[in-house]
Amino acid sequence: MIWHGIALCLLLSASAYPQQPSIDRILEQVDQLRQENQKLHSQIETLRQQVVEMKAANVVSTPAMEKLEVLGQRVADLDTTKVEADQKFPVKLSGLVLMNSYYYAGHTGGVELPLVSQTTPSQGAAGGTFRNSQIAFAYTGPKALGAQVSGRLQLDLFGGSTNIQNHLVRFRTADISLHWASRSMSFAVDKPIFSPREPDSMSQLGVSYLANSGNLWLWQPQLRYEERLQFSDSTGLRARVGVYQTNETLAAPPAGVRLSSSRPALQGRFELFHRGKSSRRFEIAPGFHVSESHVAGAGVRSYALSVDWLTPVAPRVDWTGFAFTGQNLTGLGVAGLRQAFVFRQGRQFAVRGRGGWTQMSVHASSRWDLNLIAGLHDDFNRDVAANGVARNLSFAANLRYRLTANVFLGPEFMQIRTTWRQSGVQLVNRYDFAIGYLF
Repeated sequence: MIWHGIALCLLLSASAYPQQPSIDRILEQVDQLRQENQKLHSQIETLRQQVVEMKAANVVSTPAMEKLEVLGQRVADLDTTKVEADQKFPVKLSGLVLMNSYYYAGHTGGVELPLVSQTTPSQGAAGGTFRNSQIAFAYTGPKALGAQVSGRLQLDLFGGSTNIQNHLVRFRTADISLHWASRSMSFAVDKPIFSPREPDSMSQLGVSYLANSGNLWLWQPQLRYEERLQFSDSTGLRARVGVYQTNETLAAPPAGVRLSSSRPALQGRFELFHRGKSSRRFEIAPGFHVSESHVAGAGVRSYALSVDWLTPVAPRVDWTGFAFTGQNLTGLGVAGLRQAFVFRQGRQFAVRGRGGWTQMSVHASSRWDLNLIAGLHDDFNRDVAANGVARNLSFAANLRYRLTANVFLGPEFMQIRTTWRQSGVQLVNRYDFAIGYLF
């Protein structure tokens, strides 16, 4: 069934090539508009020269001359300061310059961004970084197959090492989408289809927040289809299904064990929404994931059932979250736990688990927001290796203050409580302060 869906989408993609003549016509129209703009600029220059001559003869007033200068400058700005892609279609640039100062204490294992408490001796680390800064390009193209083509490419600086001289640009997410009136099709690199929500934080952007405490996050290639149904002016349904590529290498099998590096997964999410009289939105969305890992010549099933939500619980309070249950889910981004399956008596067994995250947001004013967050990933103890992680629990709170519409700052605190089957509970405390500039 999955491969039939892939084949169908490839046929749809191939059918887009006959649309090239319409693209050429659009390019011709853009070039024509540019030529007309240049002619207008030339005419204004001629008119300006004539007015100068008239002014010298005391025929025109100074205010009229100033208005003409303003008009000429606006045309010049339109002709010289616009930004456009090589193919003449609009591209919008946006991003985030973010500075994080931090102090980590506890069983960090000496890593730059501790997500799981280790069994190593306690130690601390402090510093600052701009590695969480991001840049994005949003683009809009011509119509194809009767749909509007658009997309987005997002990069960050989290590649390389902790050395400030070695922060490398890194691919993050991207998509190319076809949008019809009530449906869309997207080719993307993004979070799992059934887990699109994110907790609010500016202290951890290199990987998704709570990546090892209930947030299934891994950015992977996917092909997805969305259907939008409107039951009334305020109520509707967004149904999204697609094929997602898992990353099986995160399972870290024993040396010498053969493992297929990636597998297709069938995923879906069905969001029911309603907008109340105050224009605030209620959403609830069940979802699913099904795939199979190929390891040591055998198949190990992977599946998940989930639900996520957004609900206003008070005039200035919103509650969001995500919950799941399933097995063999490391290929979706539970990278720090690395417990997709275990080997016993020559056989492979999937590790079963459950978890999720929840957030309460208090919008105290137009400038102040307070977020209280908790996340959990809990594997069945009898499925976990003797030296494995039984569960990972995180608590956090952050405060955001907007200095202006695009400048914000605020502190954050997080505690990570990792329960090891042999070593018991180990702790990490994280203290962060972020300053960000949106553009």
